[in-house]
Amino acid sequence: MVGRAGVRRSIAVTALAVLCAALPGPAPAQAQSSAKKRAVEPKPRVVPQGSAVRLPTLRSDRRYRDTFLREFDALTPENEMKMAALQPRRGQYDFSAADELVRFARRHGKAIHGHTLIWGLSLPFWLIDHGATDKLGLPLPPIVLPTLPHPLGRVLSDTATLLTGWRRDELLAIMEDHIRTVMRHFAGDVTVWDVVNEPIADDGSLAQSAWHRFIGPDYIELALRAARAADPKAKLFINDFAVEAPGRKLDGLVRLARDLVDRGVPLDGIGLQAHTHILGYADEATLTSTMRRFERMGLEVQITEMDVGTSVLGLARNERLRRQALAYGAAARACNAVKACTRFTTWGVSDAVSWLGVGEAGLLFDRSYRAKPAYTAVREAFAPRGSCAARQALGKRRGAGGDSVPCAGRRVTRR
Repeated sequence: MVGRAGVRRSIAVTALAVLCAALPGPAPAQAQSSAKKRAVEPKPRVVPQGSAVRLPTLRSDRRYRDTFLREFDALTPENEMKMAALQPRRGQYDFSAADELVRFARRHGKAIHGHTLIWGLSLPFWLIDHGATDKLGLPLPPIVLPTLPHPLGRVLSDTATLLTGWRRDELLAIMEDHIRTVMRHFAGDVTVWDVVNEPIADDGSLAQSAWHRFIGPDYIELALRAARAADPKAKLFINDFAVEAPGRKLDGLVRLARDLVDRGVPLDGIGLQAHTHILGYADEATLTSTMRRFERMGLEVQITEMDVGTSVLGLARNERLRRQALAYGAAARACNAVKACTRFTTWGVSDAVSWLGVGEAGLLFDRSYRAKPAYTAVREAFAPRGSCAARQALGKRRGAGGDSVPCAGRRVTRR
């Protein structure tokens, strides 16, 4: 039995319920849509944005230089730090071009991403994958001839290597010396390195290269350990292409990374190159899922070499640019959504200078250095680079003393 006070409370509750029901509000579907939108559109973060840079063009093209300085936070040497450029002759290093890029970056407060220490391509001629008899099905153990007077001794030694290949200990010593010499030379200036580039084959196995062939499958671990010893403060990455979406190659890279992490091999991050095309790019959800697979291992992840080819017969230019913007926007939003994603880099500044060629129009700026729709899609995914948060983040990253960044009526000193 309900008393009078209970009746009054019941009437009041009923009246309140009726009043609330009469008030306008979002339909259930709208409410669900809003919740879903909040879940998939996290608050924009300040994510450094980088570009590959070519020294000859930086020297000769002012628009190229000015666009890079205005629009990007980090520099990746496109060719100047590859082995063929740094060690054109065995044991003889040439740092002149790479040093010029580093001085330019430091002068303008840009971060530097080292690319790359160990790769199966861009090798100097003296190290190219030898072992001709092995390739012919007539394998011979590597032959090392006794030291003979130069130049006859060098010719005979090179011929023996050409025919039979490298001994494991010999090529391992070359690899470790290259890593040690290069990383120590740039220590303090280059804080992130692609230590091993493109180690995974399409089927998920380790790709064939001189390093894999003559040192063995543990060359990756040995390279990472040598890199950590050479510069303990640098972040060490493995970098590969066609690993943005599910497939055997991505599975192979995940297995490799998991094995290295589980065994305590020094590895700080994974680079997703993201060379793609408007006819087949990974969408935001796919890329986010891929990045989180590495994030769960405690690794950083970066978009390291993105470009989006647009050559399609019969498709209008405006439609090609629209699709390109969708591809770039998806990658940028995925990077923004995953805290482990620490940089977003395109493989070039402008369509005028790109490894894809002018016709593919794969970058954020066209051949006349005008921003394309893709540029807007990327910038909108992240916090504004000129924002207070962006200035503070840049100050911390650069680590330069002496100047300060005004922010919301106060001054934030770079440390």
